[in-house]
Amino acid sequence: MISTKTLQDVLISVAKDTQINLSAELERYMSPSHKFSRSYTKRKKLILRSQDEFLTISCFRKRILIPLVIIITIITCAMSVPAIREPVITFIVNVYNDMTDYIIRSDNEESVVIINDFTLEYIPENFTRQNTQVTSNLKTEVYKDNAGNGFSFTLEYYKEGINFSMDTENADITKTKIRGLSTIISEKNTGINIAVFDNKRHQIWNLTGNIDCDIALKIVENVKIK
Repeated sequence: MISTKTLQDVLISVAKDTQINLSAELERYMSPSHKFSRSYTKRKKLILRSQDEFLTISCFRKRILIPLVIIITIITCAMSVPAIREPVITFIVNVYNDMTDYIIRSDNEESVVIINDFTLEYIPENFTRQNTQVTSNLKTEVYKDNAGNGFSFTLEYYKEGINFSMDTENADITKTKIRGLSTIISEKNTGINIAVFDNKRHQIWNLTGNIDCDIALKIVENVKIK
């Protein structure tokens, strides 16, 4: 019987046999001799993941801490030079004074026996006294009119210092003198605040209220301190 296979058929058959043999050899020699359990594989992944996270955090801290140390070192060296330190301190003080209260503070808690007294020689028309408060070192009188306007005048004595403050935020501040004494005037939409500092007698005159500045100044200028 004469075979009908051509040379092409023979080559295809040999190629298929060769492919099968190679596949068998790959499976036999490439398969690992030992397979780890699932728990081992899972544990290994967790360890690798935690190591990566630690390295990321450590790297992040270095990126933050190193520049911070450099900045602090530069600032420290710069502040040791008087030509740099003095303008910086002046700038900080000016910003603080502009954005905060005008404050006199003291931790002195010693009892004061001096009694203050005053008389308002000028009282605006239609204003009547509503209340008076007197302590060992303070006297306050409160006045109001029928329209709801009002003001208070306080005379306070201090030996070394007192907890006194003026609200200067968003206010027009004027420094002047009244009867030769240093005076701070704070004007806002909500009212007027005038503080007069008598350092020789250790007293502060303080007027606050929702009245015109000219009227407030006239009250303070004509007060009689006893």
